[in-house]
Amino acid sequence: MDRDCLCSNWFNYNLVSKGIDLMNLLRNISIYIIVLLSMVQTAHSFTGPNSFSDLAERLSPSVVNISTTGTVKTNQNSQPSLEDFFNFPFNAPRQQQPSERTVQSLGSGFVISEDGYIVTNNHVVENATDITATFTDGLKLEAVLIATDKETDLALLKVEPEKRLPALSFGDSDSAKVGNWVMAIGNPYGLGGTVTAGIVSARGRMLGGRYDNFIQTDASINRGNSGGPLFDLDGNVIGVNTAIISPSGGSIGIGFAIPSNLVKNIIDQLQTNGEIERAWLGVRIQEVSDEIAQSVGLKKTYGALVQGLTPDSPALKDGIQEGDIIIEFNGQEVESVKTLPRLVAGAEIGRSAKVLVWRNEREVMLSVNLGKQPSLDELAAIESNDNSVFIKELGIKVRKLSNYDKSSLKLAPALEGVIITELNQDSFLLRQNISPDEIIIEIQNRPVKSESDVLSIIKDVVADGKENVLIVFYGGPNTRKYIGAKLSLD
Repeated sequence: MDRDCLCSNWFNYNLVSKGIDLMNLLRNISIYIIVLLSMVQTAHSFTGPNSFSDLAERLSPSVVNISTTGTVKTNQNSQPSLEDFFNFPFNAPRQQQPSERTVQSLGSGFVISEDGYIVTNNHVVENATDITATFTDGLKLEAVLIATDKETDLALLKVEPEKRLPALSFGDSDSAKVGNWVMAIGNPYGLGGTVTAGIVSARGRMLGGRYDNFIQTDASINRGNSGGPLFDLDGNVIGVNTAIISPSGGSIGIGFAIPSNLVKNIIDQLQTNGEIERAWLGVRIQEVSDEIAQSVGLKKTYGALVQGLTPDSPALKDGIQEGDIIIEFNGQEVESVKTLPRLVAGAEIGRSAKVLVWRNEREVMLSVNLGKQPSLDELAAIESNDNSVFIKELGIKVRKLSNYDKSSLKLAPALEGVIITELNQDSFLLRQNISPDEIIIEIQNRPVKSESDVLSIIKDVVADGKENVLIVFYGGPNTRKYIGAKLSLD
């Protein structure tokens, strides 16, 4: 008899003799193994990496602390400007007369080339007269500001090292999925070389900027982390830490990073051209509400409603009309009013774009030859078209607050008022340290939304025989500045 058969028969005989069912035993063993493997797999899935130490050790030499010194102008009785979440200011005492004050701030940055190019946030180095980059080994190098893009809050610096620097590589931010592990390195509160970890919490977050498309993370970031890198587990930069939401100013697990695919595009342009060129459509747009969608026959609420057209703009030249709802741009759906600016900015200047609009309860396809976006100052000039109205009783010129004013001054889109464009030398407001670009939101407890509102209110005040008027200026979020102004009735 075959030896294997003998062994098998002996084994079966002994199990049976002891009252053990071989098939049941094997079945129980199989179940046990499956449960054990499942437990191991589950534990592996939820515990994440055993350590970030090797990654941190490899990447930290490429992350720098950014310290700056600069000056900002102050006015009598003016409210301090809202500091960015990540600035670490050492503020001088509040000035009571028009003057300048020196401020210092701390932030983070990272090396992207061996010859010394460094990426950080614009707000970290804005108004800086001196910039210093400090490396993990204590090396301090003076940094020169090469170029910035305020729209995306990015800046490019350059240092002159004596030896080649360890540079980081950009990863594909589009591949960063919600739930993926990430690691941040930065300079919170000036402590330097601080490593934190978390996950991608969400994507496509918007905080009010025209081109916002933030990655949200719960990796702990605080003041001073601004401009630092957000890494994937391969050590690639997938974002630039830029902002947090926090009632206290400290981390509560809601941070935002600019996606690396956007960063790389912007930095490449800054390196090559020293400025950013974006395509331009030339429309003023607003959100499509459920009520608007229903009233015009849209099957769902989406798109961007054209409320106005900029003079001599591509949109005006190529057939877009006020009241149109732009629902697609170059084949991509316009999900909301915030989607369109990003799509247009990413298009090619001088090329025709396919713009699908909803007009008279049907789709209309238009071909629009995109232009180069003017600067914010140029846009403001185009928008205003020198249509400021002179209010002789106050000695000022005002015009309605435009979308471009709101963008350039980083104001809330919903803010309404008039902006001062000019003050006469004999204006009472000038003596109260009111300057151009300040915004009037109320006069005599009546809201001001346009130039005509100002004219109407002042006319009523004069008709009542009053010589003084209470003016409310916008001073920042939840902040107002009250001025009692004497009218000039000559």
